[in-house]
Amino acid sequence: MAQRDDVQELREVFTALQETAMPLLRELMGLLPELVRQVYAVFYSEETAQQLGRSIGAYFRSLQEAGLPETMCQELTLRYAENANASALVNLLRSALRGEASPARPKALTEGEAFPARPKALPEG
Repeated sequence: MAQRDDVQELREVFTALQETAMPLLRELMGLLPELVRQVYAVFYSEETAQQLGRSIGAYFRSLQEAGLPETMCQELTLRYAENANASALVNLLRSALRGEASPARPKALTEGEAFPARPKALPEG
């Protein structure tokens, strides 16, 4: 008898899941194609690439002007670029989760967004 009760309880759980989770999953699956299109547009548009290139170049030059070693400039610039891409993706996902239908456009990166301030020259010593 206990086994029959367990089977009945399991059946009720699956029925409840089907009634509540399946509509949500269907809705999410309906949003997925648009989300993929938006992600593609964010990372592969000519405008975005130009903005990102200008931002990365300006950041790299500011590091060089501050007198940092070349290898450090390269490493920090790589981190800056990775952070810029991650930020755009996170913002896009936030928009999608809020149900905003308009395509997310990355804002132009400005100095200080990925890192709070330009690095100061290293102390001599």
